[in-house]
Amino acid sequence: MKIASLASLAPDDIHACFLEAFSDYVVPAQPSPAQLRAMLQRRGWAPELSAGAWLDGELAGFWLSAAPSIDGETEGYCIAAGIAPRARRRRALTDMAGMVGRLLSARGIRRQRLEVIEGNLRALQAYAALGFVPLRQLDCFQIQTEIRPRRPWPIHVRAGFDPADWPAPDNLAYPPAVPNRRESLLRVAPELRWLTVDQDGAMLGSLLMSANGEVAELQVTPPARRQGIASQLLSAAQKLSPDGRLGFNNADRRDLALISLLLRHQARYRLSQWEMVKPNPS
Repeated sequence: MKIASLASLAPDDIHACFLEAFSDYVVPAQPSPAQLRAMLQRRGWAPELSAGAWLDGELAGFWLSAAPSIDGETEGYCIAAGIAPRARRRRALTDMAGMVGRLLSARGIRRQRLEVIEGNLRALQAYAALGFVPLRQLDCFQIQTEIRPRRPWPIHVRAGFDPADWPAPDNLAYPPAVPNRRESLLRVAPELRWLTVDQDGAMLGSLLMSANGEVAELQVTPPARRQGIASQLLSAAQKLSPDGRLGFNNADRRDLALISLLLRHQARYRLSQWEMVKPNPS
């Protein structure tokens, strides 16, 4: 098996291998070529920091990396790692991880991060063997039931806005996962929709959502909480969603206020992921 950099590859070059690798996953991921391109763009895929495994001349495994800045430090973020069934049990994951570690180290990047579905025990054990340790749990929900706010608030759906005007994420209880960090959200295509509740020139609440109904960020200023603003924002977002569904990915399990809000609106729990980190070597 050959392990090499993915520096010369584009998203379409790994699409067939991606489908094969995740065909029997705990939650099978089968994106279209366009969906895969959008996912990698949002997460900031860096092919030159990524590794692949070739078997009999065909790509059979991948470790797709990005290099976000988190808390002032550039980290190696594993967007996705997968191995086609025909290439498993050949040390491909270990060898790709080793190459990625060397590529990152050459850039002065020592710390790494990834997410793995809670029920995927084999992957959890494999990443633990590579030095990754659990940091926090991230839950995913979906709302399909119509949201009925208890108090009406005027919603401003901003068109043609400048992302520089987005409110600072100071009112988020916990740091967002990499896919929902601001640098990731700025790369979403088509651009996010921005909904706000404003009063007397002050922004009381803000919601960022994708065109397909994924809520990427929801925040309400502390003095304006418990007044139905979040519910009103969710209701307005639901009306903009193509099928009336709202998705919430990677909600920090410790964020009881957000999770309580979602459950109050009959959100359905979908799955949980562990965010894992590989600390800087001492």
